[in-house]
Amino acid sequence: MKFHCEKTALFEALNIAGRAPSRSGMTPGVRLLLEGSQLQISGKDSDLLIEVSLRVMGVSDGTVILPAALTTNLVKSLPEGSLEFSADDSSAEVIGGRSKFIIQTLMDIEPPFVKSPVGDMVTVNEESFKEGLRQVIRAAAKDDARDVMYTGVLFSAIEGGLRMVATDGMRLAIRDIAGMNVLGAEGEVIVPSRALSELEKILSYQQNPSEHLSVEIGAKDAMFKIGDISLTTRLIEEKYRDYRQILQASYPRRLVVDKKAFLESVRRLRIMAKENREVTHLRMDIDDGSVKLSVRSPQVGQATEDIDGTFIGEAFTIAFDPDLLLDGAEGVASDTVSIEFTEMNKAACISNIDDNSYTYLLMPIRF
Repeated sequence: MKFHCEKTALFEALNIAGRAPSRSGMTPGVRLLLEGSQLQISGKDSDLLIEVSLRVMGVSDGTVILPAALTTNLVKSLPEGSLEFSADDSSAEVIGGRSKFIIQTLMDIEPPFVKSPVGDMVTVNEESFKEGLRQVIRAAAKDDARDVMYTGVLFSAIEGGLRMVATDGMRLAIRDIAGMNVLGAEGEVIVPSRALSELEKILSYQQNPSEHLSVEIGAKDAMFKIGDISLTTRLIEEKYRDYRQILQASYPRRLVVDKKAFLESVRRLRIMAKENREVTHLRMDIDDGSVKLSVRSPQVGQATEDIDGTFIGEAFTIAFDPDLLLDGAEGVASDTVSIEFTEMNKAACISNIDDNSYTYLLMPIRF
């Protein structure tokens, strides 16, 4: 195969497709397939496939598999402008400016990623979808040590839209998006959070957002397509546990604080908490008109900070993991954060001040 193209375009395509292969085991590879002037670059593992189409000046068709990280980094290092790419069964040659790289090809020993039939394609607003992902993905578990269900995000059809739900057992994030109907009337699927994290990054890469994202969800796979990029992932075929039983209709205590001031304060105190592994909590002493945040460590020191707030209810003390508390408050879309409480040993509810489209439940820590 042989083609000419702009260095920046090839690097961006390799960088996106190369995120799919697993970093464990054998050298992760990307496949380059050239047909005429259309170059398709794809990366995959057993559950995830990312494909990027790129228009090039094709000379001769062909297919080659190359090490993902090495090829991406070498292309990135080339000077700006046009480059020449050619490959045979044993190696690929990349020429840009006065630089020339020869890269040994990889054997095609991985099983193909077989797509299952999916449903109808639905077009959704890209910005709303990306914001929803940002708010809930952080609550999903990072590994399946407890339950593979926790490593996914539940997509559930609700009246008038879509609900996204994620939990790792310590917290629960819920985002409702009105007018986004990607499932049937009573449909529910669990999409792996790793795939959605990569999708969020892809959406962030877009220099000129198209405002729309195409979504196809079937019985076993989900496909997301934006421009010349498509991401296909296997669904988690489990029943999501009923999260609704921990939701409460009302709370006896409510704190409202300025989002910026609260985040800055928690970030400062988190520095002290991270210095001592035995101290994993940030304490909040709440009274009418003020909130005292504190971290104390006998081996390291202590940090305290007072911020203004509006509080309804009896004076209250509670403690949280500062990282998880930050995740919840960062997901709030309004300029002020609402935090509601019942008791010291029950989950608090973090949400927007002006609507209930985002809910983040967080279990406290004993102190």
